[in-house]
Amino acid sequence: MVDHQTETPIIILKKNFAYVYERLFHEKISGNALNFINSISYIAIGTIIATIFSFTYNILAGRLLGPSEYGKFTLINTIAMFLYIPMLLGTSTAMVKYNSEKIDFDRQKIIISTSYMLVFVFTIITLIFYSVFSSKIVQTFSIPPDFYWLSVIFAVTFVCYTLTTETIRSLFNMRMLAILSSIQAMLLLFSFLLFITLNTASFKAMVYSTYVAYTAVSVIICIYIHKYLKPIFDREWARTLMKYSSLTIFSGISYMLYTNIDKILINKYMTVTDVGIYNAYTYASINILDLLSGIFITVFFPTISGYKNKKIILKKINRFVPYLVLLGIPVTIIAEFLILNFYGEEYPINLLWMITFAIISVLSALYRIYAWLFNSEGEKGVKLTLSGTGTIAIVNILLDIYLIPQWGIFGAITATTLAFCIGICVIYSRKNVLD
Repeated sequence: MVDHQTETPIIILKKNFAYVYERLFHEKISGNALNFINSISYIAIGTIIATIFSFTYNILAGRLLGPSEYGKFTLINTIAMFLYIPMLLGTSTAMVKYNSEKIDFDRQKIIISTSYMLVFVFTIITLIFYSVFSSKIVQTFSIPPDFYWLSVIFAVTFVCYTLTTETIRSLFNMRMLAILSSIQAMLLLFSFLLFITLNTASFKAMVYSTYVAYTAVSVIICIYIHKYLKPIFDREWARTLMKYSSLTIFSGISYMLYTNIDKILINKYMTVTDVGIYNAYTYASINILDLLSGIFITVFFPTISGYKNKKIILKKINRFVPYLVLLGIPVTIIAEFLILNFYGEEYPINLLWMITFAIISVLSALYRIYAWLFNSEGEKGVKLTLSGTGTIAIVNILLDIYLIPQWGIFGAITATTLAFCIGICVIYSRKNVLD
């Protein structure tokens, strides 16, 4: 027995990860795997701390504001996830891909500076477009104008946050990334409480606190990485980044469609209160496993981008799948029950919804892991991921349109479940891209 009393939490976590690795893959841990575990341990600690604050934030917001106001915030968040796409255009993913392939300061400085200039130009052009066509976009989403402009600002702050945190990720500074994720969650909770205290007891308290958290972390990172930010625009790297990102952007659009279109359609066919209830279930189920898989993927993608033989990685992932299914579903159901009770009586507990959402959460986590493995292969891998993500989006939209008017929230859940099943089959049937 190891005396854990004399060890720090990070050391204990590393040892536990190493133990699980050796039991799961039946091999001694190698140098590369040890580096991976060191990085993932930092991300895990940061995520645990961040989750405590973000969990408190979501539960307090859901209880204090109620399903209707919570649903309004969800709607603004959802629309922002559509609006930010042309501002970023997949540039951050391309930056991580190429920045993590080789540790070279001058090379990384050029990639980062070029990426930031590209995103700045994309954002300015997009904002001009959103201003000119604001009335038509408002009609398309069936929302009030003030919701639209709150969503636009939300999208801009999200772009800044995503680009800066992905920069830290591309530099393999997982310790810093873990600290920043904790800071972001703390700011989110404390600023929300401040706005509530100032009598902003509406969905705007959630919106404003998100602005504060995203903006503050973005500024901190820009100061931290200032030596990489120079007035440099390299045309060759710009072409390389855009070539890769032009492929990932379609996957990004598809991802945003299948993760958000259900909420848009629930708002259209039902009420904003139903959007709030649906989001509470999503947070209690899909977000739980996505959080855990996100810890893995955060380190996984930049680490394996430099590997030549990724088929070995695929075999190791396949060994993990049965454990994900057998443990993931019951654990998610238990988490759903506990979290929904925290939300309060206004959020009904439906066993059928809980079971189906638990299945979706496992399918979503599995798909994300496979997708990022294929993305690391380069352009051919991104094309494969695009086919899977596009399939999920198309199937999900068609089924949502048909099922939500008939079955309500359960129609949206059913549509997502079937879409993920088909999407996983599509990408896995073409796994020979890793050969």
